[in-house]
Amino acid sequence: HTPALREPFDHAIKSTLAVLKQHTYLILQRTMSRPSNERTKLLNENKKNPKTLINRVIDILTCNLLGGPTLAESIAHYLQILNLTHSPCNIFAYVLKPVTYLITLYQSKQANSGLYLYHQKVIHGNNFCAAGGLWMCDYEAVKRHLTEPQARAFKLAPSQLRKSVLPATKLGGRFAFLLSLSQEGAGGNGDWEAFRGCINDTIFTKDTKLRAQDDTSRKLIEKLTSDYKQANCAKDVDGAAAFFGNESQNQNGLDDFLLRYLHYVVFGINPFDESIINQLRDFHFGGGGSAGPHLHLVGQLIALKTGFAFEKQFPQIADILKQTESITDMNEHEPKYKNMTKTEIAGVMVSIMSLAGMVGPTTWARIALGKKKLPPYEGQTTGDIDVTDVWDTIDLNDRDEVKKYLHECGRLRHPVSNTHTVAQEDFMVEMKNKSVSFPKGTIIYIPMQLASIDESVYGDTTFAFNHKRKNLCPFSTIFHSVGESTNGRICPGRHVAENMMIDVMIALGRARREK
Repeated sequence: HTPALREPFDHAIKSTLAVLKQHTYLILQRTMSRPSNERTKLLNENKKNPKTLINRVIDILTCNLLGGPTLAESIAHYLQILNLTHSPCNIFAYVLKPVTYLITLYQSKQANSGLYLYHQKVIHGNNFCAAGGLWMCDYEAVKRHLTEPQARAFKLAPSQLRKSVLPATKLGGRFAFLLSLSQEGAGGNGDWEAFRGCINDTIFTKDTKLRAQDDTSRKLIEKLTSDYKQANCAKDVDGAAAFFGNESQNQNGLDDFLLRYLHYVVFGINPFDESIINQLRDFHFGGGGSAGPHLHLVGQLIALKTGFAFEKQFPQIADILKQTESITDMNEHEPKYKNMTKTEIAGVMVSIMSLAGMVGPTTWARIALGKKKLPPYEGQTTGDIDVTDVWDTIDLNDRDEVKKYLHECGRLRHPVSNTHTVAQEDFMVEMKNKSVSFPKGTIIYIPMQLASIDESVYGDTTFAFNHKRKNLCPFSTIFHSVGESTNGRICPGRHVAENMMIDVMIALGRARREK
């Protein structure tokens, strides 16, 4: 009650709050995304430092509770469950929504990592809440969700999509963006089935298979092989930078090959027409790329930074695709496709190439070529595996063995780690031996990566590299399916990507052995 004492006390409180505000994200980053061995190292480092307030807070938040989650992880998990399950009358839940939103935003980025998801499974069990949804990680649950009709929201993995840049908004007409359309049997009105059927029958035809085997495709692979040799097979820093670099002006290396090859095989675009290739390269690799602008918040920041370059280029790229031999002969008055137009299919394919066509194969190639390392899953030695050691020993004349090598690389590190569906009715889930009720409309994430490292399926060798394991391809979830079992959402370009990758690994593998 003494003013002389209260003033410095008040000042100390204000200073403390200011410091906490500045370090909130740091604390979250340092405590919510680290495996237990890293948290132990962090604690030891803090013990060497003076016991400032921040160090004390980190000590508390990183303290494991009986070997389980840290205090920060427990709080975050509780808030996520509360946000998904609270009653409309729970004022406490509404008060905490701003905090939950920030946690969701943070986790939405982290949840693209199989390493982060595996850590959440270790500390919370097969079912947990994160990034604004429920994660059901058991292999059978993932299998069910990949083979039953899916309802969809405006999400790409855990990230929120930016509706204003999706095809219907940019080009006019109906909403035809497949990733956000629900299927019949899960609230859909048949649009997804009609539009997906049109894409299957118009884009991925016998002509696609023929182009993948012709002289033009072989020339592109020969050019890639030459780039690989010139980069010393990407075995040193400079070589890897040259071969894997994706700068908008780079006309050599992996990404340049993928750009030319995929647009040639899928659409029939002349891969040696530099005027068109330069437009495609600038769209997919220039500025903020072509995937980032589709995302909420991130896309808005990219738009401001680049002067809305993506928004201006989108119609131009759609027009290029519209003029290709794959689309020009399309019948726009086909009832079974709900009269899907050339403009609609071109717009959808621009987004698909941006979010999947130029992302999935690029990631898969970098994993198989050894550029992206396997994740050091908590308590496992997966991170010590060098996949190129296996690549250098497989029979390159056996396409089936090369295919299995690629699938084993994808099993241990998925090109796309997860997807989602939306609950169509209230349901209950067991979480830490407790039954938790979730309402209709809950986002259910489908962690395909975690299904691929489920020890109940793959046994004692789950975290070892064994491309000769039984049922590798039939159990594979890397194409949004379980092998060939699918609800129809299996990747439409899977055969293009798979055969391309087999050809690439054979050609570059031979180059390595010559070297």
